[in-house]
Amino acid sequence: MKRKKEGSEDDYDDQVDLAGNIIPTLYEALGEDQSDESKKIKLTQIRAAIGTALYKHFTAPVVAEALGLHRDSITQYKKKHPKNLLDWKGYDYIFLIVQCTLDSILDIETTRTNIEILSRKILKLEETKNKLEKTINETLVL
Repeated sequence: MKRKKEGSEDDYDDQVDLAGNIIPTLYEALGEDQSDESKKIKLTQIRAAIGTALYKHFTAPVVAEALGLHRDSITQYKKKHPKNLLDWKGYDYIFLIVQCTLDSILDIETTRTNIEILSRKILKLEETKNKLEKTINETLVL
């Protein structure tokens, strides 16, 4: 799933869109509103957990853009993650929920993509089959 920004701009934009579309679902899984400024510390933990979890599947620039942060923030989240799991009360639970939810979402997306690929292959095979049947029928008529 990880792609470098140097690739096609469309691929990069697609990755940002995918990550951006996943983020609200992750907040929802935690029962949190990402715009609730009254819970600053918890939202900071959530952003760090989401940034770290997404970074396992996307590049830092993609994750940063999707979260509306600088890519250095994502690098810091990743760097501080092991310590946060041990020392930052509640972070371990938040990360677990985020990671499990993200893995489920990406599994579903991967399955959808595989179905699309298989459908295209089936269509091509059916076209080939029809051409071969037509060739056989034309040969038999002669």
